[in-house]
Amino acid sequence: MIFYKTIALLLLSAFYISYFAKMLMLKKQNIQGNILGKGQKPQGSVNIEVALRFTTFLIAPIQFSSVIWDKAIWSLPMFPTMCEDGLILMFFGVVVFLLAIITMRNNWRAGYSYEQDTQLVTSGVYKFSRNPAFVGFDLLYIGCALAFPNIINATITLAAVVLLHLQILGEEKFLAGKFGTAYLNYKTKVRRYI
Repeated sequence: MIFYKTIALLLLSAFYISYFAKMLMLKKQNIQGNILGKGQKPQGSVNIEVALRFTTFLIAPIQFSSVIWDKAIWSLPMFPTMCEDGLILMFFGVVVFLLAIITMRNNWRAGYSYEQDTQLVTSGVYKFSRNPAFVGFDLLYIGCALAFPNIINATITLAAVVLLHLQILGEEKFLAGKFGTAYLNYKTKVRRYI
């Protein structure tokens, strides 16, 4: 189990380090990378983004704790290959997320705002998914909840996946308004997730 824990800790670290490194790179270019709950947008979107911001900052310590203290009293039962399957999902989550933020370059943001200046990206991994960064988050979160199942990890993962989906729906409206026909054509060719 120590081997699996080590792999999980490395994957979580790679994911969160890449997230914060991207934020720092954007900040050095005077680009605000995390605009969750900020900027001009409908109040319902602000509420979803504030909840998402809270959930995504809370989930990291829960995930690390779930790996380190995997036999806690709140643990859930494990089934054969569940840990291995979860680690595989986590690995693909990190890979997909990295491909997404590399492809987006300076256009990547956490959240959206009508004041932001971005381009519509449809190349690279965005040829296969309209939301690969969100797919990466989902795979990492679900994978960690499978590999190290406990009530807290499962609950926060479920909340995060639902909030990420609601965020996608809001961003789709924003992108349709900002990019018009170009986004609508892209939307007909590429699926929301995979």
